[in-house]
Amino acid sequence: MSSLAGVLPITRGMSNRVWLTVGVSVAVVAVGGWRMLLPASSSTSKAVDEGVSSILATTTQAAFTGAAASLDAQRSATGSYAGARLASGMVLVRADVASYCVQTQQGPLVQHETGPGGSPAVGPC
Repeated sequence: MSSLAGVLPITRGMSNRVWLTVGVSVAVVAVGGWRMLLPASSSTSKAVDEGVSSILATTTQAAFTGAAASLDAQRSATGSYAGARLASGMVLVRADVASYCVQTQQGPLVQHETGPGGSPAVGPC
């Protein structure tokens, strides 16, 4: 046993390595908690706002694309855009043999598309 005493020092209490590990762990938890309590930075908010705007624009574009398909089918069947049935939320404001205007409203935002071949624009027809 005396030969092992020189190789493996046995000390009572905690070693410096254990105290270092405990200290680093406490620091990591403290910094992580502090970061969670801080409000999100403005760049993060801006990125989220841009993402939401992009999703809404894509959804609106899809709604107008669906309306244009329904209007084209109506014109093929009857010779006029008048009388086409559109998806919920889409309003056919004006339609005749040559053109149409479709409108939708999401909250306070009103958008329209004049067709055929138009693009969504802000404001009523």
